[in-house]
Amino acid sequence: GAEAGLLSVVIREDLFYLSYTIKGKDDRSIYLLVDEYSESLGKIRNILTIPFPTDSHHGGTLVFDRAGKLYVSVGDGGVSPKDPHHEAQSLNSVRGKILRIDVTQVDPAPEIVAYGLRNPWKISIDSRNRMFIGDVGFSAKESVYLIENLYPDRPYNLGWPVFEGTTRILKGRIEFSDTLPPIYEYK
Repeated sequence: GAEAGLLSVVIREDLFYLSYTIKGKDDRSIYLLVDEYSESLGKIRNILTIPFPTDSHHGGTLVFDRAGKLYVSVGDGGVSPKDPHHEAQSLNSVRGKILRIDVTQVDPAPEIVAYGLRNPWKISIDSRNRMFIGDVGFSAKESVYLIENLYPDRPYNLGWPVFEGTTRILKGRIEFSDTLPPIYEYK
């Protein structure tokens, strides 16, 4: 597919975590998977499976914070900003999000740390436990965001699809002041 296959690998305490996409049995569906493997690369379990409508905008970067929580960047699935579902803005969807997962749990449920993302193709956490996010814009801007606190009282809204970086592209119920603005953007 367009943006498919192995997306990220991260290691913690002799366990390997992989994010990758696969085609469904019908050959039209695409799924983003996050799986846990042993040191000898034997699959232990599936951590997360997310269905996508297209073969692009999956995100898929994996990182750990200092507390040992796994973060997954998840794209919106490459849908148009005029898509009526606006899953990136919905807290009932995991698409268009940064998710945190406690892999010490037997059946971990993802927590939303940030939403309103188009395709967060790259995330990293620095030595101060801050997250940097590289998000792909729609037609005019690419943006870099900084999350200073990985454990907010409520998830950060980065604005997509109402905003592309600092530019409003759709009428919507949110204002720019309701979003976490990018620290850098370029055309």
